[in-house]
Amino acid sequence: MHYTEEQLNQIQKLAGELTPATEIGVLLDINEQELLYDINDPDSLAHRAFFLGFATTANEMRRQDIDWAKAGSPVAAVKMSDYIRDILSELKK
Repeated sequence: MHYTEEQLNQIQKLAGELTPATEIGVLLDINEQELLYDINDPDSLAHRAFFLGFATTANEMRRQDIDWAKAGSPVAAVKMSDYIRDILSELKK
């Protein structure tokens, strides 16, 4: 599907707000199944927009967890271990 620049910006914004992909489709009046297909296609601009928004928020949350872990939060420290394990697991694929 062809997306306008405005649609791609809205997909990125909504994904950054952790809006599920099907809801993004509804909100933007885009066929949800087509949008899901495009989000799962690494060559699609919708994929790039969605994951840029999602990854930006996820990264902000990880940065906050790092700050909390440095301040002594045991929950954040456990999350750091999980993040490290997930990164190392991804690199071994």
